Amino acid sequence: MGDLFGPVVGPHALNSGRLRLELVEGDNMEPTLVRDRDLVLCLPVHGYDGEGIYAVSNPFGWSLYRCEHLICGEIRMSSDNKSYTPRSVGLAEFNEIVLAKVVADVKVRDARGLSALSH
Repeated sequence: MGDLFGPVVGPHALNSGRLRLELVEGDNMEPTLVRDRDLVLCLPVHGYDGEGIYAVSNPFGWSLYRCEHLICGEIRMSSDNKSYTPRSVGLAEFNEIVLAKVVADVKVRDARGLSALSH
């Protein structure tokens, strides 16, 4: 009998020295990812690596964007927060500003309980 979902990535994958856990900054991915509450697990990349959520540099630090490759060759960067307008950039420009690709996210359910661990 075949496996319906394919191989499962186990918790050992999270022990990679290449992954970084970052607190979500900014509101552009709300309501999907909530600023100063949710976390993203990021894998550093040097260029576009398929559709997904990416961390890109900006003049103030970094921001998260949902990115997709358009048929015209550009990368569309959009926010889940509808207050922000999507923008498109050339692949070369995107590859200059990309920092990481989000491979997982952590939805914090009890922020007070989690913050108590750091005190």
